[in-house]
Amino acid sequence: MTAQEQVELTALILARNWQAVKNSLDLIHPDKLDAQGYFAKGFLLAFGPASQRNFADAIHCLETAHRLEPANIQYLNTLSEAYLQAKRPAVALRVVTMANNLEPGNLFSTIALGRAAWFCGEKELSLSAFGEAYRLTPPNLSALKEHLQAISFSLAPVWRESRHGKRAALVRMAPKHRAFLMSCRRNTKFQHRYHLFQDSSNEAIERDLQSTNHSPLETKRISWIVEKDGDPAGLAELVDLNLNNSRAEILVGFPEEQPFGISLEATLLIMEFAFSKIGIHKLISYVYGDNPKSQRNTLHLGFQQEGLLKSHVVDPASGERLDLYINGCLSTEFFQNKTLMKLASRLLGRVPEPNNAKFSGKIKNQLDIASMITNLPLILAKDGLVE
Repeated sequence: MTAQEQVELTALILARNWQAVKNSLDLIHPDKLDAQGYFAKGFLLAFGPASQRNFADAIHCLETAHRLEPANIQYLNTLSEAYLQAKRPAVALRVVTMANNLEPGNLFSTIALGRAAWFCGEKELSLSAFGEAYRLTPPNLSALKEHLQAISFSLAPVWRESRHGKRAALVRMAPKHRAFLMSCRRNTKFQHRYHLFQDSSNEAIERDLQSTNHSPLETKRISWIVEKDGDPAGLAELVDLNLNNSRAEILVGFPEEQPFGISLEATLLIMEFAFSKIGIHKLISYVYGDNPKSQRNTLHLGFQQEGLLKSHVVDPASGERLDLYINGCLSTEFFQNKTLMKLASRLLGRVPEPNNAKFSGKIKNQLDIASMITNLPLILAKDGLVE
């Protein structure tokens, strides 16, 4: 194949003109196919019309192209993607690792590494690769850059890490906490203060425990167990997590009376996570009207009462109608509250700092992390960047 023919064939592939690609390949005798010819044929079989795809044959062609030109990064990246499409992520990861070793800093190889690592369950490697890809992406490729930013944010360790104060800690809820969660859900006095309408059935508890395996950006909530001296003591959550509007509802409660400061310390840990770590703009707290002590404590934590919904909810146990207080706290108010900052210094051992990261509206609540990673090739294609 002449150099001009190679250029023309590559242009047809980038244009997704599959029939023209097939016609061009049909003109070449199989014995005369060179590396670019095998690459084009493999690309067509892997990513062409769905009815004509054959991953086994595609991989054979792409492997042949790589064997003929082992230093060609494009062939390796495409071969890795073909293995992913064939649901062989471990081989895809091995292939794309070769590409990254051959040419460190190649944007396409770095993205391919992140994808292969994710589908192999190597989340730390995936996060590292997508973070590097974000840094490698030029500003003019805004759609790709925003997509990579969203993926990096979704994979960040902050979502999985425990939060520690001097005496209390927030530990991500997990199946090992089943017995404690069950005891809380079936403690009617506690649930009346914490959440009147949570389902206490075994099925609901199992469903909630299983949801902790998913990203909080998918479930729109993050649940912790509050530990004191390593033992479960309470529950804490951010629910209705809405990144588009940068807000969430805060919940924290203890089934048993705690020493002074433990509840305050746990609440400060949640507020620090929300405002300092993930950059939430506003926290909302709802308090039932028959719990004046909780409402006073909420206001002492820097929340402001924004409304009172009279006779708004019905206690399912007693049938009594209850008022509902609506309280809000902005991140700016939190960081400017000198009393809270002094309490944080004393109870957490540090002063929370503002999160200045600005996330684009492209970080959509309806996009889960698996979809974002799966859809990366579509983003590349829209930008005309498919190699």
